Amino acid sequence: MTQNVQLVRLTTSERPGPPYRRCAFTVFAFALAMGALIHEWNSTWTPWVAIPATVAAIAVLLRPASPVRVVVLLGTLVVECIRQMPDPVNHQVLLGVLGASLGVWWLGVLLRSPDVARDPAQLYDRIAPFLRVAFILMWILAALAKVNAGFMDTASTCAVWILESIPLVDIPPVLVPAVIGGTLAMELSLPILLAFHRTRPLAIMVALPFHALSSLAGHSWFSGLAWAFYALFLPPAVLARGVLVARMLLPDRVRDAVDGARARQWLTLGVLTVAFIVGHYVVVPALGPYAGGARHWGAVILCLGWMAFTVVVLWRLRRSWFPGAPRPRASLSVRNPVLIIGLVALVLNGATPYLGLKTTAAFTMFSNLRTEPGHWNPLLVPESARVFGWLEGGDVRFTSTDDPEMQHLIDEEKSEHIVLMGARRIAQEHPDATVTYTLDGVPRTASPVASDPVLGRPLSLAEEWFGAARPYASAHETCQH
Repeated sequence: MTQNVQLVRLTTSERPGPPYRRCAFTVFAFALAMGALIHEWNSTWTPWVAIPATVAAIAVLLRPASPVRVVVLLGTLVVECIRQMPDPVNHQVLLGVLGASLGVWWLGVLLRSPDVARDPAQLYDRIAPFLRVAFILMWILAALAKVNAGFMDTASTCAVWILESIPLVDIPPVLVPAVIGGTLAMELSLPILLAFHRTRPLAIMVALPFHALSSLAGHSWFSGLAWAFYALFLPPAVLARGVLVARMLLPDRVRDAVDGARARQWLTLGVLTVAFIVGHYVVVPALGPYAGGARHWGAVILCLGWMAFTVVVLWRLRRSWFPGAPRPRASLSVRNPVLIIGLVALVLNGATPYLGLKTTAAFTMFSNLRTEPGHWNPLLVPESARVFGWLEGGDVRFTSTDDPEMQHLIDEEKSEHIVLMGARRIAQEHPDATVTYTLDGVPRTASPVASDPVLGRPLSLAEEWFGAARPYASAHETCQH
């Protein structure tokens, strides 16, 4: 009891010693696991992909101070990202690169210094700067992607499209310019606010409404995972105090149940895993037309509930981290070569649309960014940056096919076009089909696809793994995401 009282009285100006860094690691690990569970509930991956990540996330929740469990969780998320290649969800790319970089780095530390690899306090000192820089870079790349003519077009901007995805929200035309400007200001300001230690509390206050709205609009799996990273920008002493405040906020019965669950970890792990499998793969599909809504709103409720609980904790501790409170600097210094390579990989992934390599999974979510030949719209990056030709070769539009599965895809996309590389990717999944299509407006027929000199030419290994192109409308009528 005395130790707890001393911890609660700790001021954030004091040096964050090992107990507080251990708590900081624990808080980040717990928040990451919560984000992973939100992500998996909202997903439609096959069971062998989703269940391992879910089990790993539950294991971290039961013992968040375990570096081994956190590394295993990151490893399952890396496998999940690889499974979705070449077109994983944007935040899967972030987690895939971070997980692969930290996994290789941690194994090296384990071989050289096993005690360090198993010490959450020492690990926090080494990985937190890398995670902070990676998160800032992700926001810079996402904000840069939105500085384009398409996002600023009031008739097709994704800013309105996202907000109107929230039930009962309808943006009047007169407010559209303000919504565009507000969205740009928020996304451009977040990486800047996170980069400087005095403005990081402001970044968290800006991020809260952003991620709450994003969650309501259907992107809770991104918001749930992103919310974990903001803890890295708070002083370890604040996070340590937050753990105590969180426990005090829980009702006695809930606190006792949590302690009992942690005392019987293997039983709890089994029960929660079975509950997830039954809920996600039995109950939800049985709801028929309501299955998508159950996944969506289940993830939204979990995400918003988790965010609300952490906000209450942070409000109780507001004098310790709000602007004006004394706090130590959170380092952004990354020196390890393996981790630096991970940061370079993130930047290269974000640069791929401008370089002419791909148009999806490059932190360009909901941006209306167009970098295909003849459709370039970025305002800050010149078209001369497109030095690779993966997006070249012509503009393809599928019109009909005798393959029912492919016809369904054509009916869904209607008048949308796609670059030749993307069309080949779609067509190679139906090699025996007969397909009519246009290439740069000229009608053609592939009968069958495998023998067609245009659609039948196989993708290179690099294109197969890393090249993915999204369909796009010939004229901007809606959000291109």
